[in-house]
Amino acid sequence: MNPPPSTGAVAAADSSGQSASCRRGGKFGRLELVTGFHVASLLVFTAWDIGGETDFARIVICVWGSLAVLIMGYACLHRLKRHAPLPSALRWLWPLLLFNALVLASLLNPSFTRSIVGNTVMFVSGGSRPGWPSSARPLLSLAALWQFDAIFLTCFNLLVAVTRRRLLRILLFIVTINALLLAVMGTFQKLASAPGLYFGRVPSPNEFFFSSFIYHNHWGAFCLLFTAAALGLVFHYADHAETGGRRHSPASLGLVAALFLAGSIPLSASRACTLLVLALLAGAFLHWMWRLRCRRRAEGRPTLTPAMVTLVVFLTALGGIYLLGRPVIEARISKTRQQIGELRLRGSLGSREQLYADTWQMAQEKIWFGWGFGSYATVFQMFNRQVSVEGWVPFFAEAHSDWLQLLAEVGLVGALLLLLLAVVPLAASLRLGPPGVLPAYLLAACALVVVYALVEFPFANPAVIEAFWFCFFCSLRYHKLTISAA
Repeated sequence: MNPPPSTGAVAAADSSGQSASCRRGGKFGRLELVTGFHVASLLVFTAWDIGGETDFARIVICVWGSLAVLIMGYACLHRLKRHAPLPSALRWLWPLLLFNALVLASLLNPSFTRSIVGNTVMFVSGGSRPGWPSSARPLLSLAALWQFDAIFLTCFNLLVAVTRRRLLRILLFIVTINALLLAVMGTFQKLASAPGLYFGRVPSPNEFFFSSFIYHNHWGAFCLLFTAAALGLVFHYADHAETGGRRHSPASLGLVAALFLAGSIPLSASRACTLLVLALLAGAFLHWMWRLRCRRRAEGRPTLTPAMVTLVVFLTALGGIYLLGRPVIEARISKTRQQIGELRLRGSLGSREQLYADTWQMAQEKIWFGWGFGSYATVFQMFNRQVSVEGWVPFFAEAHSDWLQLLAEVGLVGALLLLLLAVVPLAASLRLGPPGVLPAYLLAACALVVVYALVEFPFANPAVIEAFWFCFFCSLRYHKLTISAA
């Protein structure tokens, strides 16, 4: 029988309160399992319920996600009862507290007044105290804040409660398989030319829908994140097999999942995300070639033959992806050429450029604190200068640029606080050392989505927000546990 852990072993525990030996084996703790189930269930439900874009889904996200506060509180009380320090990750929540204070303060200073003209409900600008945080639609701001906090804290609890890398890999496997099932459904739905979601059972307000997502670019961003998760798991299990681990590695299954997920993106007709996933696959290919070269040279064996085989497999996979989505891809290429021709004739980006210019003007009006979280659709009508050929004014619910819309809604102060939500924990984690292969792939995908948000609105979709913060905090926690176990 092994002797009980000494007091010194307990004192050497990491910020999660668990010793390294405990984290490497044994059963998962109750708090870990509850946290993992809470996160995974929210991601799976949201993805299948129209990507979270139904009234019912938003209520469930807010209510179910709010349990994250209870989970975090229980984790802290459990530490205090054992006279252990509180989770060190809690010190990274100060930007969230300040952002909440900013939004809550804006609720007390409404800038629009609700009025009824005939049978029409209208919102009229005026009455707010200038220079202070304000909101055009306080109830919408409160609902948007509740949803954001619920999602963020649910994923943040991975830093607070999870103490084993194996659980993080299991969670990544579950949500990646969930994305794969959605991709399979979306593929058959697309090949069957279904008129709506769920093979036509649910009408879609957008003709460019895919799987359970109303907008193909939202599916593209969602799928990109889990393609990276699948690739990260492939490299992890490949390393495990090379060091004498399992004879039958899950790496092959992960590779098939990654390629199928990647193939669903061009099939969905998302052009920008197709380019992003191609960049991700190209990076993974070069990474694999570099690993192959280093290993074969260390063994004193030739590298040309396996490198050529790997190249043929990679090109074959890309060819298969092209054949699967050939009609859609060719149609989008033709559309792109047409748009490029129109762009050359106009000498500008047309409607999209005007939308950005009008949104920037809206942001400049209240540059410090913005017009209110979630208020873009209401306020932008004051700044919209576009008129159709028929003479009607188009309605824009989103700015088609999450960064510009963020500036318009919460100003420079709010945008900086939201940026710090990611920068603060990322900087603290990277100070521990460079991330391993699995967290590196997750962070790379998160970075691609952040860049993509400059010209699109992936973060308008709740499922994408959940996937982003899940991958982000999963990568940081995995990196911390890897460093602690070294």
